[in-house]
Amino acid sequence: MDKPPSPFEQLADLVTGDESIDQAITLTRALTAIPDLQKWLREQRQHVVRTLRERDGMSYTEMAPHLGVKPERVSGIARGHSRSPQRKRGSGDKE
Repeated sequence: MDKPPSPFEQLADLVTGDESIDQAITLTRALTAIPDLQKWLREQRQHVVRTLRERDGMSYTEMAPHLGVKPERVSGIARGHSRSPQRKRGSGDKE
């Protein structure tokens, strides 16, 4: 893969220039932060779906084809339900 998928093209900037240990460190940090990024993206999507429903009166049925899911899934998104398993906190995790 030559470049990241849309909408992440800007991440290609992480590897511009000559290869260096700083690039490796930055890429490692980016990989480690993926679960946090996924959580943030889910929260933002939930906010947008709720806003579209409450502010604009858009139904889950209207949203579903745009999101490529069934209306029941859009309802789950609005409620904050995730299809991906949540990581369990271990004794070494920070609150």
